[in-house]
Amino acid sequence: MSTPAILTGRTWRETLHLILDLPLGILSFSYVVALFCFGVGTAMTFLGLPVLVACVGGARGFAAMERARARALLGEDVPAPAPVAASRPGFLGWIRGMLGDGANWRAALYAFLLLPMGVLGFTLAVTLWSVGICAALYPLYHWVFPTYVGWPGYKLWENNGHSHYISSVPEIAATCVAGILLVLLTTQVVKGLAAVRRGMARGLLR
Repeated sequence: MSTPAILTGRTWRETLHLILDLPLGILSFSYVVALFCFGVGTAMTFLGLPVLVACVGGARGFAAMERARARALLGEDVPAPAPVAASRPGFLGWIRGMLGDGANWRAALYAFLLLPMGVLGFTLAVTLWSVGICAALYPLYHWVFPTYVGWPGYKLWENNGHSHYISSVPEIAATCVAGILLVLLTTQVVKGLAAVRRGMARGLLR
């Protein structure tokens, strides 16, 4: 008999990966966009090209960290790209090699896309897990509301002075069942989002 997904370490590692996407996405997106825009805006001067090199070089370093994170939390072993080859000796050759390397620009695209993916993954994972677990465990803490809050149960909604509480036995049971179903659905949502993130890592970080 297979272990339920909610009890496996894989599900929670994938959840952690999705949650970390948001703060890391904010940092990587801000870095790449700021340097890319500044570098393009000053590309006609000597300053622009080194800034663009810093943009893609930083993205390449971030990609190395992301490969390690994907390996640890998603079980996805993405091979590192080949080292950057300078087109000719000297500083200008190095700049040309950095800006002409496809892996660097794929890493920059990954850093850019991590923010919208992070917003989506973080929002779905945190919201669905929180609501599902709270609803599934509602029978265990229903007593808190009449004992300490003065409500017959959790206040579901209020309209024109009329409030509805989850207080009857059928309502409590239905809430628990709905929570269990949502938890089961959440494991599949996390699995699907993690599969998308694996594909993103394979496509852009190698």
